[in-house]
Amino acid sequence: MVRALMTTQHFQGRVALITGASSGIGRAAALAYAARGAHVVLAARRESALRDAAREVEALGVRALPVRCDVTSEEDVARLISETRDAFGGLDFLVNNAGLGLYGPVEGFSEAQLRQVFEINFFGLVRVTRAALPLLRARAPGSQVLNVSSVLGHRGLPLLGGYGASKAAVNLLTESLRAELAAEGIRVLLVSPGLTETEFRDARLNAEGWRQDAIPLNAMSAEAVAQALVRASHRERRETVLTLPGRAMVLANRLVPGLFDRVARRIANPARKP
Repeated sequence: MVRALMTTQHFQGRVALITGASSGIGRAAALAYAARGAHVVLAARRESALRDAAREVEALGVRALPVRCDVTSEEDVARLISETRDAFGGLDFLVNNAGLGLYGPVEGFSEAQLRQVFEINFFGLVRVTRAALPLLRARAPGSQVLNVSSVLGHRGLPLLGGYGASKAAVNLLTESLRAELAAEGIRVLLVSPGLTETEFRDARLNAEGWRQDAIPLNAMSAEAVAQALVRASHRERRETVLTLPGRAMVLANRLVPGLFDRVARRIANPARKP
């Protein structure tokens, strides 16, 4: 009970901006921060779903500001930050969650597909973070940037190299940004989910002729990932790798990379071109 109270006090009346907030992990994160008393700025491209998510947030007794935003658009991002400033004056938590997947071999996906994935997963994250820094500085020390990565950003798997590369770029950028902002009291955190049950797989790009069947593994729920984000935020945990298989994969790659290469090839075997 005491721990729950302390957690709530950490977020009460503060402001969280979440990208990709209309569904999946982003929507669950918006509700998780709101449940602890934070006001929430919800950013996403799908206006109808975004308004629905905002109503769910407001039902928890906090303010919600839905802003249609494509993170690949400088104009949209500038408007997102302007509306956040007008509504709240500052920003305590920036959750960079918007993302796009890519499936297929390196020789199979197009350069245009890869650029699209990097434009959202990496450049979009950079674009929003840079624009939000003045608002985060207004609430420092104690404000945070939380970057949602993936276990695939720590270890590549066959047929997921394009997506994993974009997340590996996020991981390295996070380390650099953490060091750059530490003296200002802005914390930069990394959360890396494993397989998660969302619309993400349905929306991702596929190399021509490739499509992945259902994976015979237990997936995390979006709500579980959102709770992990809130815990990382509360504890200011620098890096969180989610799921036991995810942590095992990262550890195995570090300790026995050659062995894990063979395991990775076997994981990919069922997913062949039709």
